[in-house]
Amino acid sequence: MLFKDIIGQEEIKKKLIKTVEENRVGHAQLFSGPEGAGSLPLAIAYAQYISCENRSENDSCGTCHSCLKYSKLIHPDLHFILPVASTPKVKEPLTDKFLEEWRTSFLKNPYLNPVEWYKAIGLENKQGFINVAESYEIIRKLSLKSYESEYKVVIIWLPEKMNKSAANKLLKIIEEPPSKTLFLMVTENSTNILPTIYSRVQMIRIP
Repeated sequence: MLFKDIIGQEEIKKKLIKTVEENRVGHAQLFSGPEGAGSLPLAIAYAQYISCENRSENDSCGTCHSCLKYSKLIHPDLHFILPVASTPKVKEPLTDKFLEEWRTSFLKNPYLNPVEWYKAIGLENKQGFINVAESYEIIRKLSLKSYESEYKVVIIWLPEKMNKSAANKLLKIIEEPPSKTLFLMVTENSTNILPTIYSRVQMIRIP
């Protein structure tokens, strides 16, 4: 995802780029904005910019090895935590079980909303959530060395869907992550995020 492909939000883009230029990228950030504001594509574009091998002063190059993998959401150092639930096809509700649907859905519409996501994975009338098994899985992944990039990036979409057990399990690693690890959370309703998580992140408000 390139910054130039995101509609508007020029001031936010400049602020994000400046954090990279000045080497002050926060290890836990919360992108908070209403549906349609572009919070999710901004977080992914930011992660791509940080990992780009030949970035310019305004954007990722879009053509390096890292950018090409980011453009397909298949970079091995880019991890997602998403609200999911069991379906007739998937009994264990973990993000990794739905990555194919996630890539297809996001690349088709970077501004997708939760209802569209739930429909894409066949939840019908159920709500997605983030459970404690997801926390164990991401902790396991972050215990490994990065594969290709300097940074390992975890994007948590809709952390307000995280249950208390999942949040409590992640507290320590969010507060003291392994070196060169970034947590980028994206919310549409920050008031519903558990206070223990909220107090540990740097807020980026997306108008």
